Amino acid sequence: MIIEIANLQKHYEIKSSKIKRAVKKVLSKEGKSSALFVRGKDARLSIALVDNSRIKELNKQYFNSDKVTDVISFPLSNNKNLLSGEIIVSVETAVDTAGKKNITIEGEIVLYIIHGILHLLGYDDCNEEDASVMHEEESKILKTLGYNVPRVEDGFL
Repeated sequence: MIIEIANLQKHYEIKSSKIKRAVKKVLSKEGKSSALFVRGKDARLSIALVDNSRIKELNKQYFNSDKVTDVISFPLSNNKNLLSGEIIVSVETAVDTAGKKNITIEGEIVLYIIHGILHLLGYDDCNEEDASVMHEEESKILKTLGYNVPRVEDGFL
């Protein structure tokens, strides 16, 4: 599996090894492995770490929303056996959010990455029931990685 990471921000430096570990944990927890995705093609995941102004531009361009968001996922394949996509993470939002909660900045960034991967794997959070299922999965993965899990009442969903 090819994991590309582009750090396009200056708010917080996170090691690429931490990001790759989180990606592998999500795939493992979801019963996926790199081998399941390859079958003649390389599985590819691109993760861009950006600031609020850049993620706002992308949100407006692709979703017609003039707001800052924490994470955006773009699937690059319709093949369910091939994980191929791009995840854009606002590190600036992670820094701001972590400062307001009992969460490390790194943990907040990893949460956004997990959230983005789960979207690429077919999870949705458009309604309360689906959001609850997604939150549970995120919580399990964050715990196995050793991060504090934010509470639902803290605006996690």
